[in-house]
Amino acid sequence: MSEISSRFDPWIDAIRAIYGDDVVPLHRPVFMGNERQFVVDCVDSSFVSSVGPKVGEFEERVAAFTGSRFAVATVNGTAALHVALQLAGVQRDDEVITQALTFVATCNALSYIGARPVFVDVDRDTLGLSPAALERFLEQETEVREEGCFNRRTGARIAACVPMHSFGFPCRIEAIVVLCDAYGIPVVEDAAESLGSAVGERHTGTFGRLGVLSFNGNKIITTGGGGM
Repeated sequence: MSEISSRFDPWIDAIRAIYGDDVVPLHRPVFMGNERQFVVDCVDSSFVSSVGPKVGEFEERVAAFTGSRFAVATVNGTAALHVALQLAGVQRDDEVITQALTFVATCNALSYIGARPVFVDVDRDTLGLSPAALERFLEQETEVREEGCFNRRTGARIAACVPMHSFGFPCRIEAIVVLCDAYGIPVVEDAAESLGSAVGERHTGTFGRLGVLSFNGNKIITTGGGGM
């Protein structure tokens, strides 16, 4: 464990140099000065809920920034995951592969559908879903039938895979997508924490069938809540 800690020491030192605090917060929202006026504009326009020109503009700008064809705003990241899983075809009693290091929202979204999580280990250097661990699970625990990929032990259909880019670090998403494609498993990318992160020239959240962002108070940019 000390070897792993020492690997991240330069990054931690760089962060401490910026904040100058004894304790480095996990997150601290940064406001640029325009937010107060934007809120006033919304109040004056009477569009203060789920519709209005600002929402449409936000969707368009996020789609352009990430290189996505579409972007649809939701009330929060959990709702975005819930909708994305349903669009991917996840149904009650299905199983969904996700990583053991994750946030409870992943499992909450599954529980809303009535599906169950199957936890697979992460890589130490990315803290994201390990392609090697995923491959072992798929080879040893699943079989592909005409109807899809199934868990040999439980008999449940494995309806999706949800890797996460932990703390904004891209996981080995390309290898994960290749593996899942071979088994007919759609990938729903949890990019909640990785707005602005890319693998090569491609933005995280655009490798799978669907990708999800969050704009909670601890994310890269925040709208107080919100997802996409």
